[in-house]
Amino acid sequence: MSAKRNNLFSGDVTYGNHVLRSIIRLAAQEINGVEAVCGKGVRCYIDDDTIDADVYLEVNSEVSCSDIAFKVQDNIKKSIETMTDFKMGVINVNIISVKFTKH
Repeated sequence: MSAKRNNLFSGDVTYGNHVLRSIIRLAAQEINGVEAVCGKGVRCYIDDDTIDADVYLEVNSEVSCSDIAFKVQDNIKKSIETMTDFKMGVINVNIISVKFTKH
């Protein structure tokens, strides 16, 4: 599935679904405390000019899960809205694993 956006000039800009998922994945991985995007990875759903996303993460045991989730949501929103013509809708952060570090 790809998303097509009208351009101010002649022609259209088309975003492949894999491009949108890549932006979301990289935005999540930029946050300190996120060990990996894993499991189902990233799913995104496009409705007109809005993207809803599900992100599945492994986080470090030394961070607050709620803080990480908020930072991931914020960074995904900023990344998508800066790099594309889309707006972010719902961003579901699913923490499916915790990585414990040995001391």
